[in-house]
Amino acid sequence: MTGLRRPLLAAVTASLAAASGCGHTQRLPGSRTLYVGLTEYRLLPESALLTAGPLTVFAHNYGWLAHNLVISRSGQPAAATRAILPGQTTELTLTVTPGTYLMASTILSDQTLGEYGTLRVTF
Repeated sequence: MTGLRRPLLAAVTASLAAASGCGHTQRLPGSRTLYVGLTEYRLLPESALLTAGPLTVFAHNYGWLAHNLVISRSGQPAAATRAILPGQTTELTLTVTPGTYLMASTILSDQTLGEYGTLRVTF
């Protein structure tokens, strides 16, 4: 995954810069790829909006501790990574249907401390 590091870093850095205001939603109009940055107790983007269909998620851990990414709907996991070590990137693929999904790190108290976001899927 080292070949992905530079484009992923650029994509997540752009997301981090754009997310400086509250309520930022990353829109994925035609893209089927979502770049997620994980760190101590923050997940960016905090909100993403896309249409139903196949989705590829690249999750990169920018933190000092291990984190994971679980995408769930109505409390049921739709996709999940194993623990992602600091500096590492993991890829998830799933098919999303219309509705609202929770994106969160579920290791220890990550989610309780604020490491979560919302994935909204429309038709």
